[in-house]
Amino acid sequence: MKNQSQIRVIDRAFTLLFFMAHEKRPMGVTEIARGVNLPKATVYRILDSLAVQRMVIEREGSYEMGPATLFLADAYRSQVAFAEVARPFLEKLNRGTKETVHLFIFEKGELFYLDKLESPYQVRMHSRVGVKGSLTRLSAGQAILSCLPKEEVIQFLGEEATPGLFSELQKIQNRGYAIDDEENEKGLRCVGAAIMDAHGDPVGAISISAPVYRLDFQVISQYGEEVCQTAKFISEALIRYEKERNQNT
Repeated sequence: MKNQSQIRVIDRAFTLLFFMAHEKRPMGVTEIARGVNLPKATVYRILDSLAVQRMVIEREGSYEMGPATLFLADAYRSQVAFAEVARPFLEKLNRGTKETVHLFIFEKGELFYLDKLESPYQVRMHSRVGVKGSLTRLSAGQAILSCLPKEEVIQFLGEEATPGLFSELQKIQNRGYAIDDEENEKGLRCVGAAIMDAHGDPVGAISISAPVYRLDFQVISQYGEEVCQTAKFISEALIRYEKERNQNT
């Protein structure tokens, strides 16, 4: 029952936010309650909680959208821009290798699938955009970890940050790409490289995934070079995009 009650509160909070976003003007509690068909006391409690998080702000008894909503919108725009900037490079890599290509975004120690281009072949990787990925099992995650300071790796991984892992990360750093040899999915190999921002920090990664019988270690060497080059091109394109965006704001 508690979970259902929490879900209902969250649903109502989003209902309020969407209503206020649609109206685009300051409104009092009575008007908002009427607009969303909820009791005034309920609306007031929700608005009070949203105000603490700066999702709404209160001025002289009226409420309007708060600055925290801009933060969320900017985060969404950044992700969309990331995918749009990377897309042409992913398509070229997908066409050239005819294998599944993934784009990942890395934020606050977590890795997420952001885009996926399927292989034309029947055997494919069972992955979905929006799902969280493993930093230690995926080649993309390993490539990102190899670009981080040791203390950050320990912070993100805890007990998983073993001496053996750091030894492997050094090898990845030396060659420029990581290899997932059936570590994440049985029968599949992946090769991945990190995408860097203007400060030299990893913000994402790309990978090529294929069945082991198509991705032998001779092919991995070739694809490793291609994935490194593509990641470099995407990094440069993202840096240009951010520079132009900052100049226009």
